[in-house]
Formats: sequence, C-alpha cells, structure tokens
Amino acid sequence: MNGKFGRGWNPAPTVMSRLLIGGVLLYAGFMKAVGPSAEFAAALDTYKLFPSHLLSPLATGMPFVEMWIGLFVFTGLFTRPAALAAALLYAAFVAIIASTFLRGIDLASCGCFGAETLSPRYTIVLDTALLALSLTAYRQTKLPPPFSLDRIFP
Repeated sequence: MNGKFGRGWNPAPTVMSRLLIGGVLLYAGFMKAVGPSAEFAAALDTYKLFPSHLLSPLATGMPFVEMWIGLFVFTGLFTRPAALAAALLYAAFVAIIASTFLRGIDLASCGCFGAETLSPRYTIVLDTALLALSLTAYRQTKLPPPFSLDRIFP
C-alpha cells in the first residue's frame, strides 16, 4: 500500500486503536448516564478529592463528556484533538486512581462503568493502556486517518 501514509503501512492497528479508545469511553459514559447520577456522585465521593458541592455536577456532566470524546474518537471526527482529549481524560483517571492507592483509600469499585464493578487495580492497568493508545493515535493522526469522518469532512 503506497500513498500518503508510506510504503507498506497497515491502517488496521490505528483503526482498531481508535475504535477501542472511543468504544470504552462511549460505553463508560453511557453506563453512568443511564444510571442514577447520585450513584456516580457517591462513587466520586469515595475518592475524597472533590468538594461536596461539585459531586453532583461532575456526576451529571462527566458521562456526557466521556461519550462526546468517545464518539469523536470512534468515528474519526476531529480525530487528533479528540485523541488528545481522550489521553488527557485517561491520564486524569490514572492519576486519580493512583492517588487513592497512595493515600491508602480502599475502593471496592472505581465507578468507571456505572453500576458494573471493576477493581481499581484492573482499572489503572486498562486506563494506562488506553492512555498509551490515545497518545499513539494523537501522534499518528497528523493526516486524516483512514476509515474516519475526517476524510469526508476535512
């Protein structure tokens, strides 16, 4: 395959990474959005990072931020800025979960996927991998990536 992307370049890993990054954000945001926001606010409260007056707005708004960024990455619309936004989200998630380990807070679940429980130890590994993929997607999308809306709407 010759062309803009170089000789022998295979777009499959880039496309799969984008679908995985966006898919996880879409799923996580959706699962929190359809559940009671008070439930997610309670999960946020266990982190002991946010003032109580911000818990409800964060619990209400954050799922939609995740879904929008996930949708942009998944569809490949504004791929480069969306991949950077996803990387920033995943970096924040890693830092927040790591801070609970350092402060000795034992979380039963991270609250990342709404009512579904996932161990924070697994979550930090998943978020670190998705952070690396997001940074790679950001770095590799200087040109409109294949199979993306950026190719249709430059």
